[in-house]
Amino acid sequence: MSSQGSAYYHHQRRHLDATKKRERLVNHIDQTSPLPPSLVQKQAMSESGVTPLPLPFLPDELVVEILSRLPVRSLLKFRCVCKSWMSLISDPYFIKKHLHFSSQSTHFTNHKIILSDTTAEFHLKSCYVSSLFNNSSIICEDLNYPVKNKYRHDGIVGSCNGLLCFAIKGDCVLLWNPSIRLSKKSPPLGNNWRPGCFTVFGLGYDHVTEDYKVVAVFCDPNEFFSESKVKVYSMATNSWRKIQDFPHGVSPYQSSGKFVSGTLNWAGNYSVGSSSLWVIVSLDLQKETYREVLPPDYEKEECSTPSLGVLRGCLCMNYDYKRTNFVVWLMKDYGVRESWVKLVTIPYLPNPEDFSYSGPYCISENSEILLMFEFDLILYDPRNQSFKYPRIEGGKGWFDAEVYCETLVSPMKHQG
Repeated sequence: MSSQGSAYYHHQRRHLDATKKRERLVNHIDQTSPLPPSLVQKQAMSESGVTPLPLPFLPDELVVEILSRLPVRSLLKFRCVCKSWMSLISDPYFIKKHLHFSSQSTHFTNHKIILSDTTAEFHLKSCYVSSLFNNSSIICEDLNYPVKNKYRHDGIVGSCNGLLCFAIKGDCVLLWNPSIRLSKKSPPLGNNWRPGCFTVFGLGYDHVTEDYKVVAVFCDPNEFFSESKVKVYSMATNSWRKIQDFPHGVSPYQSSGKFVSGTLNWAGNYSVGSSSLWVIVSLDLQKETYREVLPPDYEKEECSTPSLGVLRGCLCMNYDYKRTNFVVWLMKDYGVRESWVKLVTIPYLPNPEDFSYSGPYCISENSEILLMFEFDLILYDPRNQSFKYPRIEGGKGWFDAEVYCETLVSPMKHQG
């Protein structure tokens, strides 16, 4: 045998002997040590004289890319891994990056729906939207609402980037991120309340100042001109300030302002002679100026007063048509009237004179639409015109609902 072959033979023999020794040590340590298997392997390698391979080095940029795609629940745990991860996960840049991936994810991976039940006490539950569409086992978790008053039902104003907004007695609002369990209550509005007064709200985001804003439209029908005074709450300054009055009337039965493309949108009305006309009023959150957004050419004479919503990040409009169908229009290009398309016409279930559809709350990739009817969530599939009734464990009927995204956005401080 050549010297080269002999050296190779001895090298292989030493490696084989070391491997057998390591295996014996693993078996021995595994039987006598409470260490986890991974540490057992490392200990055996050390005692057998075999140097373990070093852990791979990951550049900081790659760590950020990986962590920013993880769910909030995991990130809250990973803050305890080390000081650098704690600092990273709390950094405003990382929070924005994580928000981008969370909001852009398909299949509603990071989206949940919050539900207030119809019982006398105020209870909130939430579940993943994907479980509703996938017809899987739907388990809701109870949410610990920050305001302790179980016999008062606070209204859900809306959601924006993971923040939920609740109206408290029409005089202040609560900003709450249930994913990170942080909340902040605004100061009182300080309006002059009298019988018949009401306030409608809207939550949105000013991308220029990178500030979350709540707009309150205060209506006093007792005043001769029925002016609608408007105040804006800034999360950054934690204060209200007055802006220009609302240009039209607002019905107390209309829903909250809908946030689309940097604007909040309400269904307004004004009188022309003996008739009342319906109009979409848009408030630019950065400029704080109003404009009218023209609705589509729809069947005004034979339908109910429209209401507004948001689907796929677009403004939508819906109404009852002859009490037989629920019609949904979608504005694909915000502010462009020609971009309105009739998205779907949903037939009514029995007894439409007693109940109307609420929503729609969201639409899946295969065009299934999530709505509420008779205090229950339902799914309508326009492909075969069928209905599905997702059953939520422990659910007894729902009074209100709102879809939100799990994010790290905190209501406690400005994160610009």
